Parts: sequence; C-alpha cells; structure tokens
Amino acid sequence: MIVPLLRLATRVWHDRRAVAGIEFAIIGPVVVALLLGCVTLFALFRGSQDAEKATFTVADIVSRQTSVSTAFLDTQHALFQRMLSDGSTDKGFRISSIRRVGTGFTVAWSYAVAPLNPLQAADIPLAQLPLVADGDSLVLVETRVPFAPIFAVAGVSGGEHRNLAANRPRFTASIAKSD
Repeated sequence: MIVPLLRLATRVWHDRRAVAGIEFAIIGPVVVALLLGCVTLFALFRGSQDAEKATFTVADIVSRQTSVSTAFLDTQHALFQRMLSDGSTDKGFRISSIRRVGTGFTVAWSYAVAPLNPLQAADIPLAQLPLVADGDSLVLVETRVPFAPIFAVAGVSGGEHRNLAANRPRFTASIAKSD
C-alpha cells in the first residue's frame, strides 16, 4: 500500500505540467495591480499638469492687460474650464490684484467663482508670494481642481490640485478693474 503511494507522490512531484498556470495565478494579480497603479498615477500626474498649465496660461494673459472687466474675467474662467480635460464644473477659480504697502499687502480687486470667495487681505498667501518692492502689484490666479483616482490603489484617495500663479503686470504698474 505504501509503495503505490510513493510512486504517486514521485510522479506528482516530477510532473511539470500546469506549472505555468500556477505561476500565472501567483504573479498575475501582482502584474494587474501594478498596471492599475501606473494608470492611476499617470492620470493624477496628467491632471495636475493640466491644472498647472491652465493656471499659468490665465495668469500670463491677465498680466498682459492694463485693465480688465468682469466680462473679460468671465472669459478667462471659461478658458480655464476648457483647458482642463475632465469636464467637471466644480473647480475653484479666483483672480486678484494685490499691492505691496509697507510690510503687508492690500487687495485692489478680486474676482472669484464658487466655491472660492473674493480674496480678503487676511487671506493673502504671503509665504507663496515672490519678493516685491513697496508699491508694486501682483496678479494672483488661484485655482483648485478636484481629482478622484481611477482605481483606489496604494492609499491614493480623492483630493484637489491647488495652484497659485503670481505675476507682475507687464505693461502697467497695476491692473485696473473697469466695473
């Protein structure tokens, strides 16, 4: 009785059929998880880059103006929306003109689209601003673009891409708002 069992065990031990299937069952899920992780990280990186490029483009366009109107700023918001590939409408968008006065800044004007509010002097992100001389002004373009990962891998959950572009006006000391 023991001899047939030993022969069976020896035959099974030396049988190499289905080894590829077993290896795939072990390695396959790991490869699929890596693929999904790469796709998710690429999508998050692309969304971040798109949001940053759109923010800097709007900031550059506004900094080349000598005065702006609400209609012009509405157009810049529409441009920002069109430059992003996700199509969601819950993006934060704010353009403000600030002036350095002494050791602080004052807000000349601010245009905001919900969920952001117009910029107040107490909310100016001082740590993110470049050094400017007293009396100089800056145009701040702040954006917030929500993201949700395609696959919840590696602990990545939803959030938002926050961008800030601070440009000096190109052709004037400060940009006036006409309405």
